[in-house]
Amino acid sequence: MVVGSSPPLQVVIGSLACSDASSKQQCAAESSAFHGKSTCYILGTSASALKLKIDGRVPMEDRKAPLSQFRPKSLLLSTVRVVAINISSTLSTYFSDQLQSEQDNEKLVDDGEITPYEADERNEEREGREWQQRMDALPKKIGYALWRFHTCTALMRLYEFIIGRYILSVDGNARLEGGSVRGRDNSTYEHSVDIMDKLTRDPFQASLRTSQILHNQEHSPGKVLSSDGKETSTSSELYKQMYTTCLWANIIPFLAELTVQHGILLYGYGVYYMEKKRRRQEKENSDGNADEQCNDEQDEAETVDETAYALSILFRSCHLTFSRGLSWIAASVGGAAGSVIHPGWGAVFGIQIGDTSVGALLD
Repeated sequence: MVVGSSPPLQVVIGSLACSDASSKQQCAAESSAFHGKSTCYILGTSASALKLKIDGRVPMEDRKAPLSQFRPKSLLLSTVRVVAINISSTLSTYFSDQLQSEQDNEKLVDDGEITPYEADERNEEREGREWQQRMDALPKKIGYALWRFHTCTALMRLYEFIIGRYILSVDGNARLEGGSVRGRDNSTYEHSVDIMDKLTRDPFQASLRTSQILHNQEHSPGKVLSSDGKETSTSSELYKQMYTTCLWANIIPFLAELTVQHGILLYGYGVYYMEKKRRRQEKENSDGNADEQCNDEQDEAETVDETAYALSILFRSCHLTFSRGLSWIAASVGGAAGSVIHPGWGAVFGIQIGDTSVGALLD
């Protein structure tokens, strides 16, 4: 049975789920034939069968294929999203800076330092200059944002592959054999699948499914039983469950983003260091007849400079890690709050708002 279409999920149920040796070979052949195009879940009659989730999902159903971001629909949506975010941020910063500049000029007018006519001229001059500069820089900014987005997405798929294949061992050779998983009992394998499912969940779909399930479980209007058996409001329980879901689902994306930012940080410092070293060597070649005392002072200055350079990298790295950690928590809070307001897109916008809010405060 095939579930979904992008990518299709191969689900083998009941007696067809590799009940004997010949069936095992057939299932292995079919799984290899669909490799790269679908994800195969074998739901047999033995104790090793993967259990469907409470919302009817196959475990790890939300997991994306390695190059899914380059499919026409996904590529179009991601491009439109990145372009819209960068245009809106450019316009918001432009109008904010322009308003601040006009307020400063009005203060100068009140103090009698310039006339109202001069203030208007300054405002018009700055408005035209800044608008042209930002519009000229916008295409490059969008191109950089698209490169960064696809790099982060590729790193996410890489981390998912490493976690699934080598850490949790739920991919590849982790096959069901005779009612158990090679080298592990069924409970350990199910726990690994559950963790991988949490790490790869789609907050948009999770928000819709969780909201629907909780509303179906209401025993009175707006009231459900929480996981500990106490009566609570549907909104509170939805917020609680979606916060946990977003917290798990955002681990890999934020780890990929942190990796990219550290790469950019090290690259920037590396370029600066090499350029400074090149200039120093050129200066040494031009001043080859300097005395020994000057050389000793220069060596001491270079040692201090490199120490400060290393400490600066360490400080920036710690600040970046702390900032992304807070953004991860704020994004999870925003996703949970957005799910309460409007399940689905509310989770998406809530995660984005929580992330950008902390970034604006700390970066």
